Amino acid sequence: MLDKSIPHLGVLMEKLDTGKYPNYGLPSGFTFVRYEAGFEHAWSQLQYGLGQTNSLSEAEQIFQDEFLSNPEALLKKCVFVQDSIGNIVASASLWRGNHFGKELQRVHWVGVLEQHQGKGIAKALLTRIFDIYRGMGFSDYIYLTSQTWSYPAINIYLSFGFKPYLGEKPLNWKSDDVTFDDEKTKAWTMILSKIREYESSKSAAR
Repeated sequence: MLDKSIPHLGVLMEKLDTGKYPNYGLPSGFTFVRYEAGFEHAWSQLQYGLGQTNSLSEAEQIFQDEFLSNPEALLKKCVFVQDSIGNIVASASLWRGNHFGKELQRVHWVGVLEQHQGKGIAKALLTRIFDIYRGMGFSDYIYLTSQTWSYPAINIYLSFGFKPYLGEKPLNWKSDDVTFDDEKTKAWTMILSKIREYESSKSAAR
Protein backbone atom coordinates (compact mmCIF):
# COMPACT_ATOMS: atom_id res chain seq x y z
CA MET A 1 0.00 0.00 0.00
CA LEU A 2 1.45 3.36 -1.02
CA ASP A 3 1.58 6.18 1.50
CA LYS A 4 1.12 9.24 -0.68
CA SER A 5 0.88 11.55 2.32
CA ILE A 6 4.67 11.97 2.28
CA PRO A 7 6.93 13.47 -0.41
CA HIS A 8 7.78 11.19 -3.31
CA LEU A 9 11.47 10.44 -3.80
CA GLY A 10 13.00 7.54 -5.66
CA VAL A 11 15.62 5.29 -4.08
CA LEU A 12 17.78 2.31 -4.98
CA MET A 13 18.68 -0.72 -2.88
CA GLU A 14 21.37 -3.32 -3.49
CA LYS A 15 22.39 -6.75 -2.25
CA LEU A 16 25.80 -8.39 -2.67
CA ASP A 17 25.37 -11.57 -0.62
CA THR A 18 22.81 -12.96 -3.05
CA GLY A 19 23.12 -16.54 -1.80
CA LYS A 20 21.70 -15.57 1.59
CA TYR A 21 17.99 -14.91 1.79
CA PRO A 22 15.00 -16.10 3.86
CA ASN A 23 13.00 -19.08 2.68
CA TYR A 24 9.31 -18.22 2.69
CA GLY A 25 6.50 -20.21 1.10
CA LEU A 26 3.05 -19.10 0.04
CA PRO A 27 0.17 -19.33 2.50
CA SER A 28 -2.41 -22.06 1.99
CA GLY A 29 -4.72 -21.46 -0.98
CA PHE A 30 -2.19 -19.61 -3.14
CA THR A 31 -0.03 -20.97 -5.96
CA PHE A 32 2.90 -19.75 -8.05
CA VAL A 33 2.27 -19.78 -11.80
CA ARG A 34 4.18 -18.69 -14.90
CA TYR A 35 2.87 -16.25 -17.46
CA GLU A 36 -0.02 -17.34 -19.65
CA ALA A 37 -1.71 -15.34 -22.40
CA GLY A 38 -4.13 -12.93 -20.78
CA PHE A 39 -2.17 -12.46 -17.57
CA GLU A 40 -1.07 -9.07 -18.87
CA HIS A 41 -4.59 -7.76 -18.17
CA ALA A 42 -4.54 -9.01 -14.57
CA TRP A 43 -1.03 -7.58 -14.11
CA SER A 44 -2.11 -4.19 -15.42
CA GLN A 45 -5.17 -4.12 -13.17
CA LEU A 46 -2.98 -5.10 -10.21
CA GLN A 47 -0.41 -2.34 -10.74
CA TYR A 48 -3.00 0.31 -11.53
CA GLY A 49 -5.08 -0.74 -8.51
CA LEU A 50 -2.03 -0.33 -6.30
CA GLY A 51 -1.48 3.21 -7.59
CA GLN A 52 1.78 2.32 -9.34
CA THR A 53 0.56 3.80 -12.64
CA ASN A 54 -1.61 6.77 -13.47
CA SER A 55 -3.97 4.77 -15.68
CA LEU A 56 -4.82 1.24 -16.69
CA SER A 57 -3.64 1.94 -20.22
CA GLU A 58 -0.27 3.08 -18.90
CA ALA A 59 0.14 -0.21 -17.02
CA GLU A 60 -0.85 -2.15 -20.16
CA GLN A 61 1.75 -0.27 -22.20
CA ILE A 62 4.44 -0.95 -19.59
CA PHE A 63 3.75 -4.68 -19.72
CA GLN A 64 3.81 -4.61 -23.51
CA ASP A 65 7.09 -2.69 -23.68
CA GLU A 66 8.96 -4.37 -20.84
CA PHE A 67 7.71 -7.95 -20.77
CA LEU A 68 5.93 -8.96 -23.96
CA SER A 69 8.88 -7.63 -25.94
CA ASN A 70 10.99 -10.43 -24.41
CA PRO A 71 8.71 -13.49 -24.25
CA GLU A 72 11.47 -15.96 -23.37
CA ALA A 73 12.53 -13.95 -20.32
CA LEU A 74 8.88 -13.36 -19.42
CA LEU A 75 8.29 -17.10 -19.08
CA LYS A 76 11.45 -17.67 -17.04
CA LYS A 77 11.66 -14.59 -14.87
CA CYS A 78 8.16 -13.25 -14.20
CA VAL A 79 6.17 -14.93 -11.42
CA PHE A 80 2.45 -14.66 -10.71
CA VAL A 81 0.43 -15.78 -7.69
CA GLN A 82 -3.07 -17.19 -8.08
CA ASP A 83 -5.67 -17.65 -5.39
CA SER A 84 -7.74 -20.83 -5.01
CA ILE A 85 -10.18 -19.83 -7.78
CA GLY A 86 -7.53 -18.75 -10.29
CA ASN A 87 -7.44 -14.99 -9.77
CA ILE A 88 -4.05 -13.28 -10.10
CA VAL A 89 -3.38 -11.59 -6.76
CA ALA A 90 0.34 -10.81 -6.93
CA SER A 91 3.34 -10.69 -9.21
CA ALA A 92 7.07 -9.98 -9.25
CA SER A 93 9.89 -10.36 -11.72
CA LEU A 94 13.62 -10.74 -11.99
CA TRP A 95 14.47 -8.41 -14.84
CA ARG A 96 17.34 -6.66 -16.53
CA GLY A 97 18.20 -3.15 -15.43
CA ASN A 98 20.70 -0.64 -16.77
CA HIS A 99 20.69 2.14 -14.20
CA PHE A 100 24.43 1.66 -13.72
CA GLY A 101 25.30 1.78 -17.41
CA LYS A 102 25.44 -1.99 -17.84
CA GLU A 103 22.94 -4.82 -17.66
CA LEU A 104 22.40 -6.05 -14.11
CA GLN A 105 19.65 -8.16 -12.57
CA ARG A 106 16.99 -6.35 -10.60
CA VAL A 107 13.88 -7.18 -8.59
CA HIS A 108 11.12 -5.52 -10.56
CA TRP A 109 7.41 -4.66 -10.24
CA VAL A 110 6.60 -6.43 -6.98
CA GLY A 111 2.90 -6.09 -6.22
CA VAL A 112 0.26 -7.76 -4.05
CA LEU A 113 -3.44 -6.90 -4.12
CA GLU A 114 -4.27 -4.78 -1.10
CA GLN A 115 -6.80 -7.28 0.30
CA HIS A 116 -4.09 -9.96 0.37
CA GLN A 117 -1.29 -7.88 1.84
CA GLY A 118 0.02 -8.91 5.24
CA LYS A 119 -0.31 -12.64 4.49
CA GLY A 120 3.34 -13.22 3.59
CA ILE A 121 2.81 -13.33 -0.17
CA ALA A 122 5.39 -10.63 -0.92
CA LYS A 123 8.01 -12.46 1.11
CA ALA A 124 7.25 -15.72 -0.70
CA LEU A 125 7.54 -13.91 -4.03
CA LEU A 126 10.96 -12.54 -3.11
CA THR A 127 12.15 -16.00 -2.08
CA ARG A 128 10.98 -17.34 -5.45
CA ILE A 129 12.72 -14.49 -7.32
CA PHE A 130 15.99 -15.27 -5.55
CA ASP A 131 15.55 -18.97 -6.33
CA ILE A 132 15.19 -18.06 -10.01
CA TYR A 133 18.18 -15.71 -9.81
CA ARG A 134 20.42 -18.43 -8.39
CA GLY A 135 18.96 -21.12 -10.65
CA MET A 136 19.84 -19.07 -13.73
CA GLY A 137 23.46 -18.85 -12.61
CA PHE A 138 23.47 -15.22 -11.50
CA SER A 139 25.48 -14.23 -8.43
CA ASP A 140 27.22 -11.40 -6.59
CA TYR A 141 24.87 -8.48 -7.17
CA ILE A 142 21.19 -7.63 -7.47
CA TYR A 143 19.39 -4.34 -7.03
CA LEU A 144 15.98 -2.72 -7.09
CA THR A 145 14.40 0.69 -7.31
CA SER A 146 11.66 1.90 -5.01
CA GLN A 147 10.22 5.10 -3.55
CA THR A 148 9.48 6.75 -0.25
CA TRP A 149 5.77 5.97 -0.64
CA SER A 150 6.61 2.24 -0.52
CA TYR A 151 8.30 2.08 2.89
CA PRO A 152 6.31 -1.01 4.01
CA ALA A 153 7.73 -2.87 0.99
CA ILE A 154 11.19 -1.43 1.67
CA ASN A 155 10.92 -2.87 5.17
CA ILE A 156 10.53 -6.32 3.58
CA TYR A 157 13.48 -5.71 1.26
CA LEU A 158 15.61 -4.82 4.26
CA SER A 159 14.67 -8.14 5.88
CA PHE A 160 16.02 -9.89 2.76
CA GLY A 161 19.38 -8.20 3.16
CA PHE A 162 18.97 -5.35 0.70
CA LYS A 163 20.81 -2.21 1.75
CA PRO A 164 20.16 1.41 0.80
CA TYR A 165 22.30 2.38 -2.17
CA LEU A 166 24.33 5.35 -0.96
CA GLY A 167 26.95 5.56 -3.69
CA GLU A 168 27.37 7.99 -6.56
CA LYS A 169 24.50 8.75 -8.87
CA PRO A 170 23.92 5.84 -11.24
CA LEU A 171 24.63 6.67 -14.86
CA ASN A 172 20.99 6.36 -15.90
CA TRP A 173 19.26 7.94 -12.90
CA LYS A 174 17.06 10.92 -13.70
CA SER A 175 18.71 13.63 -11.62
CA ASP A 176 22.02 15.45 -11.47
CA ASP A 177 24.77 14.55 -9.00
CA VAL A 178 23.97 17.24 -6.43
CA THR A 179 20.23 16.58 -6.52
CA PHE A 180 20.78 12.82 -6.21
CA ASP A 181 22.98 13.20 -3.12
CA ASP A 182 20.48 15.54 -1.48
CA GLU A 183 17.46 13.40 -2.37
CA LYS A 184 18.92 10.09 -1.21
CA THR A 185 19.73 11.56 2.21
CA LYS A 186 16.25 13.04 2.59
CA ALA A 187 14.60 9.90 1.26
CA TRP A 188 16.34 7.43 3.57
CA THR A 189 15.86 9.66 6.62
CA MET A 190 12.15 9.74 5.82
CA ILE A 191 11.88 6.03 5.00
CA LEU A 192 13.63 4.79 8.13
CA SER A 193 11.57 7.13 10.30
CA LYS A 194 8.32 5.90 8.74
CA ILE A 195 9.41 2.27 9.11
CA ARG A 196 9.98 2.82 12.84
CA GLU A 197 6.49 4.33 13.12
CA TYR A 198 5.05 1.50 11.02
CA GLU A 199 6.65 -1.18 13.19
CA SER A 200 5.56 0.57 16.38
CA SER A 201 1.95 0.77 15.18
CA LYS A 202 1.96 -2.95 14.30
CA SER A 203 3.35 -3.84 17.73
CA ALA A 204 0.72 -1.70 19.47
CA ALA A 205 -2.04 -3.42 17.47
CA ARG A 206 -1.01 -6.91 18.62
